Amino acid sequence: MAQKGLSRKVLIDTAVNVIERYGRNNFSMKLVADELGVKTASLYNHVKNMGELLAGVCNYALRLQKDAELQAIENLSRRQAVYALAEAYRRFAKEHRELYWLVMNVAASDSHVLDEAAMRITEPIVKMLADYDIEEDEKIYFRRFFRSIVHGYVSEMDAGFFSHHPADTDKSFHFAIECFVDSLDRAEKRRH
Repeated sequence: MAQKGLSRKVLIDTAVNVIERYGRNNFSMKLVADELGVKTASLYNHVKNMGELLAGVCNYALRLQKDAELQAIENLSRRQAVYALAEAYRRFAKEHRELYWLVMNVAASDSHVLDEAAMRITEPIVKMLADYDIEEDEKIYFRRFFRSIVHGYVSEMDAGFFSHHPADTDKSFHFAIECFVDSLDRAEKRRH
């Protein structure tokens, strides 16, 4: 079987496509090898093991999410930036569901992926909060608060927990973001 052009990048790109197409729970090195038309053993010339390949996929996904979020808040500030970032986060998790949950699962067991996730996921949030005149410690609290809201919402939606009540889920999400913005405004007023 031909290996011409096989590289770590090609391997990661192919793994991303396999995960998005077949799901993270069905992912295997064999599926990647089949997709590339090579023997599974040849993949190990480019990665040590499946964990290393999945870490590469997670880094790719985190860059993709960060870039989408930074683009969403470009030239926006304060309230507009908060809403745009929340929507971009939610959209990424929906459009790239398998990658999103892969990152969440791998980060829980791989400290390198966790460190990368912490850095990349917080960068757009830090940028969004820069327009608010609040204490640095409070900015950390608000970063955590924001992620808790959007990740919590994504988790609840994904699990189907919002299907038991007739309230509009988009309105619920916007209500939560509005509460977040109101809290930011109150924190800023306390400082002055």
